[in-house]
Amino acid sequence: MVNEEFEIVKHYRCPICNSTHKVNLSKELCKGRTKFPFPYVILHDSINDNEVKELLTILYIDNNLQIRHAEVQELKDDNIFSKAQVVAMTKTLFEENERLRQDVIRLTDEINKLKQK
Repeated sequence: MVNEEFEIVKHYRCPICNSTHKVNLSKELCKGRTKFPFPYVILHDSINDNEVKELLTILYIDNNLQIRHAEVQELKDDNIFSKAQVVAMTKTLFEENERLRQDVIRLTDEINKLKQK
């Protein structure tokens, strides 16, 4: 069930399993982001003739929470992500971590200034 106050429902079509999937996106998902569209990763399974496929889906979301592109890859071995994907995700995570660290420093300074008043 979707809480319309906090979430929005979007749909995308998977070209591998030929199904339309529903995804619930937080309305706060874009908050603090500076680059658009940004990747949003989900996993789903496809069962066809008793064969199970694990599918990695990367949705590219714009600043209005619209899905601009969907990229789907079948996971064929135990490695969910390729080396290039791991490098790209790690780089993005480190950048986000640094941005959050700077926010903490700035907010801590603001709190300390308010306490001094």
